[in-house]
Amino acid sequence: MSNFNTPNFRGWRAVIVHRHSENMDRLVRQLARLGIEAELVWPSLEGVESADIVFFDGDNAYDGVFPWPEGHAPVPMIALMGSEAPGRLEWALRQGVSAHLLKPIGSGGVFSTLVFAVANFNQQQKMAAEIAEMKSKARLRPVVVRTVISVMQQYGVDEDAAYKLIRDEAMKRRQSVEALCESGFFDPGNGHHSPPKNKRKQTGSR
Repeated sequence: MSNFNTPNFRGWRAVIVHRHSENMDRLVRQLARLGIEAELVWPSLEGVESADIVFFDGDNAYDGVFPWPEGHAPVPMIALMGSEAPGRLEWALRQGVSAHLLKPIGSGGVFSTLVFAVANFNQQQKMAAEIAEMKSKARLRPVVVRTVISVMQQYGVDEDAAYKLIRDEAMKRRQSVEALCESGFFDPGNGHHSPPKNKRKQTGSR
């Protein structure tokens, strides 16, 4: 978070999933002062997928209102909350909310809410990517082990040398070790690779 830069919101597009009210008009005006074009939509959500940020009615929205899987919003989500009922708070959290703004909308707080929402969303995305990568590595670990054993048997090298050969090839191809092993590049007889230099020398000296 130390590398976070406060966003410049000028030119952004916000969709506000909420019934029209004077309160929402106030929010639209505050967003306009920050350079954000805001559109109020309810109940139809046309254009929500092209928004840079989404505000939604945490008090009255319902399951299935968004065109993406629950908790997997592609943009920062800000809940507009007037109720503190546990059920509504739980529902808002399930949507993957990045920040919240209390109703009625006051004269301040919108900018800081936007900043927190963007920072939290970026952190959530980073964590999701890291978790996905760890799951992928765990899933492919047996493939890597089989490939290391195969390289050891093909070239008569030890485990460390086999893994180094695989890692060097992956770096050359700008792939992860797991992706290279999954591709079958080192499968016997595929003809796409050469034995290590030291192994060729040993073969030639016989």
